Amino acid sequence: MNITVSDSAEFKRLLEALVDELIDARDHFRLHQDLDAAIPEYQAEFNQSAAFWTFTLSAHMDATLLRLCKAYDLYERKPSLNLRNFLETIKANLHLFDEANFRERLKNNVFVDSLARDSRRPDAAQLKKDLESVTNANPLVRNLTVWRNNYLAHRSRTSALNAKAWRRLIHSSSRTSRR
Repeated sequence: MNITVSDSAEFKRLLEALVDELIDARDHFRLHQDLDAAIPEYQAEFNQSAAFWTFTLSAHMDATLLRLCKAYDLYERKPSLNLRNFLETIKANLHLFDEANFRERLKNNVFVDSLARDSRRPDAAQLKKDLESVTNANPLVRNLTVWRNNYLAHRSRTSALNAKAWRRLIHSSSRTSRR
């Protein structure tokens, strides 16, 4: 579902909001991973305040997953800001990538002239692939949706009865993605 935009400036603000969400997710994930990697070297220090570090690590992972869930949200009743809807918005507003609109969006960028030399209109075939990659057709998005619906946004019966397994699943996935 595309998001209604009135002009290039509004499109830019939506893009910046979505990018900020993804950068925050990356930053929290990096903090989690860096702290986790530091545990062997600073085992004594971590053990002296184990509750604090357990909550801190958990909070960074929760913040990461929350932001990713928002970015990959597949809610269809109203046009929320997420990757799929943003790509649909691009598809419905290809005129925003014409040179004049591109220049308007980047008017404060000192490199606008060199950036505007090449066509900025998204490729339809690539846009189609990108749209598919942010849906449940992508196994990673499907897993994120399952986590969101069963553990993060709502607590399913299964996740409540087997909370340790869900935590292990989330933490093992974060370790896997670090490699």
